[in-house]
Amino acid sequence: MTSLTQAPETGTTAPTPPRGDETVRTNRLARFTPYGLVGPAVLAFAVVLGYPMVRLIWLSVQDFGPRSLFTGEAPFVGLGNFTRVLGDSDFWSVLLRTLIVSVACVAALMVIGFLLASLLRQVSSWARVMLSVCLVLVWAMPMVSASMIWRWLFEPQYGVLNWVITQLKVFGDFSTHDWFGSPGQALFLIIALIVWKGLPFVALTLYAAMGQIPDDLYEAAGLDGAGRWSMARHVTLPILGPVLAVLVLLEVIWSVNSFTPFWVLTQGGPDGGTTTLGVYSYLEAFTRNDYGGGAAIAIITVILLAALAVLYVRRLFAQGEVTA
Repeated sequence: MTSLTQAPETGTTAPTPPRGDETVRTNRLARFTPYGLVGPAVLAFAVVLGYPMVRLIWLSVQDFGPRSLFTGEAPFVGLGNFTRVLGDSDFWSVLLRTLIVSVACVAALMVIGFLLASLLRQVSSWARVMLSVCLVLVWAMPMVSASMIWRWLFEPQYGVLNWVITQLKVFGDFSTHDWFGSPGQALFLIIALIVWKGLPFVALTLYAAMGQIPDDLYEAAGLDGAGRWSMARHVTLPILGPVLAVLVLLEVIWSVNSFTPFWVLTQGGPDGGTTTLGVYSYLEAFTRNDYGGGAAIAIITVILLAALAVLYVRRLFAQGEVTA
């Protein structure tokens, strides 16, 4: 005699598998959802940044001068503006100066920012709050205002620094010393301003990244006899590698594109000693009225920065510091 045993009934039923058309719709929705989320941002960037870039590219291949402002006609010259700019010896000296300024700014920002972020982790809570507030206030100050304050501090006759140095009576009479009359001193002061203005972003970013490092790593390194420098070299810096990579890339772009401090403090002088690519493009377009040449310089700057960014990111991927 054969007995049939039925499975005990439960209060729930097995979920009904979706039909084929529902599965297709679900997969299609999942595939296109990311594009729908980033679509509005991409559209906004295309409108805000896309049109100016296209207009700049078109302007760079035209002989657009003062006459074109009134007639609206500008002959097409192709790569003529680029050939003329690249054949100018002034362009290469400006490019070299821009690279020097960028390297100096980025190196100073990374070193001082790392030290300041480390200090924020060591001080007491109230000191950390006060220091963070000061950094945020510096960061929030407009660059034009900061440049005007910098100009007042180092003004030849009424500058605060000249008065302080003169009152110390150590270096002699500095009451009429013109800090911006020498290209070397002027360039140093502009670099110091850029570093001072960009330091809060670097320091606070590194401080936030350091807070994500487990304390167990430092305790293990301390048990192995590692000092502070060894911990920073073998624990902190390797873990902060991806963050430092992004900061370096951003600061290079911002340093190369920096315009306001150069223009407010020196307008590229004296004798072109503080002219960088941003100032050079502005002078070419609005002082010499060669708008096509100024646009060509701007396009060359964008190409150089894009190439540098691609090479830098590829190198980071090859070294394994950044993962996809």
